[in-house]
Amino acid sequence: MDYKLILTNQTLISLRNLRAKKIKSMKFLKIPTVLALSILLTVSFSACDDLLNVNAEEVVEESESYQNVYDADNAIWGLYGKFALLAENVVVLNELRADLMDVTPNATADQVDLNNHTATKDNKYCDPTPFYEVILNANDILANFDKMKAENKMLANDYGPRYSDVMAIRSWTYLQLGIQFGDVPYITNPLTKIEDLKNPTLYTVKSLNELINQLISDMKSVPTLEENTLSSFYGQTIQNNSKSFYLNMQFINKHILMGDLYLWNDQYVEAATEYKAYMDAADANSSKTNIKNKVSSWVWSGTNEPRFQICYQRYKDQDVTSFRNMWKEIFFRSSTDGGTSGSIGLQDEMIWMMSYSGSATSVSPFVKLFANTGVGEYQLKPSAYAIDSLWESQVQQSNGFVFDGRGRESSFDKINGQPVVLKYLYDYYSTYTTDVNKTIHLNYTTFSNPYSKSGKWFLYRAALLHLRYAEAANRAGYPRLAYALLNNGIRPNFDWQQSDGTYRANKVGVQYTSFPPQIPAAGATQAQIDSINAIPAKPYPAPFYLDARQNDAPYPFLRSPWRDNAGIRNRAFLLSTPTPAYVHDGIGNDHNDSIQWIENNLIREAALECGFEGQRWADLLRVSRRKVKVGEATSVVELMNNAIKPKYNGAAKITELNLFLPMKK
Repeated sequence: MDYKLILTNQTLISLRNLRAKKIKSMKFLKIPTVLALSILLTVSFSACDDLLNVNAEEVVEESESYQNVYDADNAIWGLYGKFALLAENVVVLNELRADLMDVTPNATADQVDLNNHTATKDNKYCDPTPFYEVILNANDILANFDKMKAENKMLANDYGPRYSDVMAIRSWTYLQLGIQFGDVPYITNPLTKIEDLKNPTLYTVKSLNELINQLISDMKSVPTLEENTLSSFYGQTIQNNSKSFYLNMQFINKHILMGDLYLWNDQYVEAATEYKAYMDAADANSSKTNIKNKVSSWVWSGTNEPRFQICYQRYKDQDVTSFRNMWKEIFFRSSTDGGTSGSIGLQDEMIWMMSYSGSATSVSPFVKLFANTGVGEYQLKPSAYAIDSLWESQVQQSNGFVFDGRGRESSFDKINGQPVVLKYLYDYYSTYTTDVNKTIHLNYTTFSNPYSKSGKWFLYRAALLHLRYAEAANRAGYPRLAYALLNNGIRPNFDWQQSDGTYRANKVGVQYTSFPPQIPAAGATQAQIDSINAIPAKPYPAPFYLDARQNDAPYPFLRSPWRDNAGIRNRAFLLSTPTPAYVHDGIGNDHNDSIQWIENNLIREAALECGFEGQRWADLLRVSRRKVKVGEATSVVELMNNAIKPKYNGAAKITELNLFLPMKK
């Protein structure tokens, strides 16, 4: 396959403009807030000067482009501006090719072909140029950062987090290319001349397996995996119409990226270690009271609010319309909502999110794709399978109502009789109401600005992190831990013990993830059961040890970080997944069956929790490849077809030829 013509003249022009026109560092210092807004909203690097209305005398030449850390930060945020343009490609490719999204009569021919798995190389979504624009600009930045460091224009402490951040964006972008196209050109050199495209020695073509290993190597070589807190933009806020957002929420998290790369590479302990590093990050300075990113429960009481959960007030359990659906606030709240005493902010759930102001230079693509009112073109919709067989088939706790509050009027809704993807439209339908249960309801006929195209792109949040960590833990041999995170949390699924290690019959005391000493045999006497329960459990080793202890008097007061972990399904007020008789918890003879069953349920839950967020095709492909690798199945194509067949009324759509997309040259 000939890849020489993948990169266009426009790509190279954009690349050169990055270095041809830069804001002087002194000007940057004088207008940090405006600059932050401008860089965030930029369509290309060449637009930065226009957005800032910079005069001619305020522009410097290429040789002066990278003079200090402020120039470096300018380049990084320009890269993130370019990265934000990938939203449509990432979401459409990962959702429309899978089972959760379908086309409407308004869909483009390219979208119809993508949905039918008949896309050719001329399809808009088969053009890798938007991805390679990010990659090539990243390459240029990395090369210049190295030069700055060599010339002492940037100290090592300043260089490390900035270089690492750019490498992470490049690696994430390459991973998306590999997932969709399989074999992809791997380019690391900054290409600045059109003649470079004629030199195949400047890049290699890597398979998905080769690419993943390469990206792991790339990320292992970066100076740091910690947050880029030194950036001039870190901690700044920008106003987005009526809402504001933190710029630091738009930084990629490198530990989570590493976790995903290891998970794709079937390195489960390594993946769990990286995920756990982020899960534990909030605990260091919190006296073990911080439950940030723990998918926690908070039962409604008084004036307090639930933690992005769905719950019923006890006296209204029998009324299906009287429940508090605070889960949808994940997609409504501003990123600057840090919560107040006794409440919770978005930062406890959202990890990585891009925001669009709706201006000419920062337009959310999702209004056009999904909205069926205002300026929306309603090209794509939820699939009937996703609505009827997934969200609408889930069973609520205690009352037995059959529906999932994360679906109806949350992830999707019926607007003018049509099913609409709602997740990305909470900023678009800015007028809203709340009922007596403090649940947000959007008004689909009223807009603060009917022409606005503001919105958010949700790339990573706490629930997805838990599902990925559980996926790694399960394959590492800890299905019981994965089951707990999937369903109702750590505390109900692990042994309760006193401080001396003995079993506390009333289940009041301390607990953590652990191996029980043994399972009492069928027909065991109470004395035998008590004797077994008196043996202290053995804690799981790192990274699978989760401390859920909570001691009150007369024991020393202790509140551990995982004490309020609710589990994914419990947070949505859903019954735990019913366990078939053949599945054990990883201790008995059915260990492998247990792992497979839990993995299947984790991927199903990912559809319910993270539907339309650009994860579905990747999830299905990753698990299918794994099953074939370990001998649980013989064909990735067959597994992928089985997964998406319900959307197509049982028709097989995937073949060896279209499992990966043809890349436009």
